[in-house]
Amino acid sequence: MKKKIAIGIGVVAALFVLYLLFKPDSLEKKVGKLEEDLTSYRLEGNMEITNQEDFKNYLITSSWMKEGDQEYFKVSMLDKSLNQEQIILKNAEGVFVITPSLNQVFKFQGEWPMNSPKPYLLQTMLEIIQGECEISKESGGYLITAPASYPSATTLIKQEIRMTKDLKPQSLIAYNGDGQIELQMDFTSVSYNEAFEAGTFDTPKTSIETPTSAYTGLIDLPLYPMAVFDSKLTSSTVSTTDGETSHILEFSGGKEFTVIQKEVSQNSDLSVQEIDGELVEGLGVIGYYNGNKLTVINSQMETSVYSQDLSVNEMLQVVESMQVSVMK
Repeated sequence: MKKKIAIGIGVVAALFVLYLLFKPDSLEKKVGKLEEDLTSYRLEGNMEITNQEDFKNYLITSSWMKEGDQEYFKVSMLDKSLNQEQIILKNAEGVFVITPSLNQVFKFQGEWPMNSPKPYLLQTMLEIIQGECEISKESGGYLITAPASYPSATTLIKQEIRMTKDLKPQSLIAYNGDGQIELQMDFTSVSYNEAFEAGTFDTPKTSIETPTSAYTGLIDLPLYPMAVFDSKLTSSTVSTTDGETSHILEFSGGKEFTVIQKEVSQNSDLSVQEIDGELVEGLGVIGYYNGNKLTVINSQMETSVYSQDLSVNEMLQVVESMQVSVMK
């Protein structure tokens, strides 16, 4: 009897050794190998953001390249409804926000883009896989389910990432506490370790070629935020200085803050401005924060939020929730 037990144990042990020798690499090991071998990538896809009744749709192109110790990033966000593009660029000179329709470049210092998760960056997705998550094999790839953590989108609590067997992202979907989709990123083109054209990550030095259309006047300013943090609109005024009109909205109650909006126009010559502030980024929103002020400049208007009560992420939520004339 003891001999049979010993033989049985020996067989199990042998099978276990064979399993260890021939089992496929885990997804975590594949991620490590990919990170070791990867020198560049280019991701393209559509990002949809749903915030209550507000819907935004962006064409996103994310490019990354590594040369030695230097990493280069370039993210293009094209707002499909407005046909307006903004670009965030990181190279050896610094971090830049480029708005082609305004012929405008802002220069920053900072840790972008690794200062917060980005649903359109491969680095973010690989970090999620290596963190707290559940991994399921699917036909042709993997489903990764993990908690969502986007500083300016606190309603998102869960996200699902689908990847092919060779770790090329197919989609990232994030859900709120009610199980509703508020963020969906669908990747339509993914390439690894392909060469970029010379100058892809260069900072513009002259007027930006083929800018998208400038402000058309289609938006009836001011826009009003839906995220007001238990405050109410107490004052709405218009100020004109040197021919420039600003719309001023003051909110009081739960948290006090002021929103100032004004139209912007294209510069005839390339304008490069160095910003003494922190580059901050929400879902589809790019701005800079300095003390108690957040400023967001896109292809149509400049919006500033002033507050001693709101955090920078709450200020981003105010700007992201802007809608047309809902409080008039």
